[in-house]
Amino acid sequence: MTTRERTWKTLSAIALSLALIILSSVLLMPEVVEAEEISVTVTGDGVSTPTTFTQVQLEAMSQLEAVYTTINTYPSKKLLVARGVKLAELLNLAGIKDEASLIIVIATDGFKMTFTREELLDDARYYYPGLQDNHAYAGYITGSPEGAVRVDTILALGSAEGDNFNNINSINAPILMMGQRWVSEQTNHAHVKKVMTIEVSTASPGKWENPVATPAAGSVIAGSKVELTTPDMDGDSIYYTIDGSDPTFKSPMYNWIKKRWWNNRSDQLATINQAIEINEDTVIKAVAIGFGKIDSDIINFNYQVSNPKPPQYILTPVAQNTYTIQTTVDGIPTMTVNSGISGLKNFTVNITPVTAHQGEETVVFIHWRKGRQININSTRADFDLLKTAQAGFNVMPGDLVKVYLLDELSNTHDSNPLLWQ
Repeated sequence: MTTRERTWKTLSAIALSLALIILSSVLLMPEVVEAEEISVTVTGDGVSTPTTFTQVQLEAMSQLEAVYTTINTYPSKKLLVARGVKLAELLNLAGIKDEASLIIVIATDGFKMTFTREELLDDARYYYPGLQDNHAYAGYITGSPEGAVRVDTILALGSAEGDNFNNINSINAPILMMGQRWVSEQTNHAHVKKVMTIEVSTASPGKWENPVATPAAGSVIAGSKVELTTPDMDGDSIYYTIDGSDPTFKSPMYNWIKKRWWNNRSDQLATINQAIEINEDTVIKAVAIGFGKIDSDIINFNYQVSNPKPPQYILTPVAQNTYTIQTTVDGIPTMTVNSGISGLKNFTVNITPVTAHQGEETVVFIHWRKGRQININSTRADFDLLKTAQAGFNVMPGDLVKVYLLDELSNTHDSNPLLWQ
């Protein structure tokens, strides 16, 4: 083989290797996937002009931007930011009818949520800056309703968890975003992601089934614990009262942890979805409330206690540098005047009801010096409401003040006061 032939052979091999490298790099190059175009169709017998809105059309509409508070059904608290189109504007453009009563929001994967018209369009909804007061994340520990800001329900083209608008993205767009009617309302599960269809219907909403109490209303022993249930326990929330008022979505919630989480949270279920302890004659009023249906009837459960527990209170002296706090073996709080302290001094206790009493009670402060009772001071009030008591004595170092909570003091010789602590 000549020198020229060897050179051409070498060059051909190099060219073939380069071609194979280029071909393999092209074959292995990741496929470029274009972002899926968004479109939302508003349809159903509840609109006069069924309409499909393209992404370009949605982006051309007036965009609202807001912070939203929410609680999921686990339950955990969350802050969200979102930017998008007012839902009412879309429905108006599609000609929503006066007789429309249901709005069904359907995602691309088939997930759907049903709402009444009132829930999405009429009810006032808010962002609660104090949602995370009292506890940052535990949804069953209610935050503060103070400073609530009205927010619109929108179809968000961008959203993010937290309160930083710079993090907004379109991963879940379009997403239905709404505020809370009250600081404890669970709404996160209703934030439908990747909305594809909004079906507006003139069909009548259903009604949530009535709550049931176990044990049944009637005579029970003191300390009985009442559980509230409905056949659903997932889409509906049970609200209740024990003060005689009718329950609403602002009342205490019974089933914070919804049924979908029961297996995951079995160790905390009874603590968070806490049974109602009955220690005196009690009327529990309960109602089931949830998205997409009319509230259940308000049901009254009347309980009569056959052997009521006696009232009980915890008295806790307020710490001061004038005295030292101790407790007797019988559980009676004492305050011993410190060295160098004398003259008129106040002694204060905080009062916590363990088993409440209807009406007034008596708090008695007894001033002792060297084993002798020097003075007594009593205050009668409803300490379930007042929750504090105070007395003043002229004291010397080493003096002792004991505090008692009684039913009442009486001068009759055949009446002994009952100690409720």
